[in-house]
Amino acid sequence: MRRMAALGTAMALVMTLAIVVPAFGAPPTTIPPLNDHHKVMPLLTKGMILTISGSGTAFKIGDQSTTQSASISLTATVERVSFGRALFNFTGGTLTVGSGTFTVVGGHGILNFHSHKMVLHVNLKDNTGKQVHLILYGRNAHVPSPFNAGDHFNIDFVKHQSKLAHQWFLDLKATVTRSS
Repeated sequence: MRRMAALGTAMALVMTLAIVVPAFGAPPTTIPPLNDHHKVMPLLTKGMILTISGSGTAFKIGDQSTTQSASISLTATVERVSFGRALFNFTGGTLTVGSGTFTVVGGHGILNFHSHKMVLHVNLKDNTGKQVHLILYGRNAHVPSPFNAGDHFNIDFVKHQSKLAHQWFLDLKATVTRSS
């Protein structure tokens, strides 16, 4: 008798679940179209030309009490864009530290849209033809959407992470402008 009662209770539970679960777990009969606010538009697109220009202070590596004024002007082309980042190559520009000017030979960079950070690796030549390496680490790179020709955003290249290898730490405030 107890077996019959337990079996009856189990069957009642199974029947209840069979009726209730499909009502909550049933997939929609049609999938609604995406609204425009669900579409993700890339902030940058392949082929865009960007200009990074700014100024600040250079601190001598080994004796940070020795400082010079510094300015930068870089031209980059966006090479690739994914959901969270953009990669670009440098096609020209200069870095000036005090009275010394360095010319861009090439390089590459990455911009992460989520963390708002930018890392640049640029190869430069000084006025004697000696090649040097520039690393710039930028924060607060909030790219506006949409990013049209003439639009810009600011970026802070921070001291100690940004440096002209073996010579200067750089602390620069810069602006990134879309040329085309």
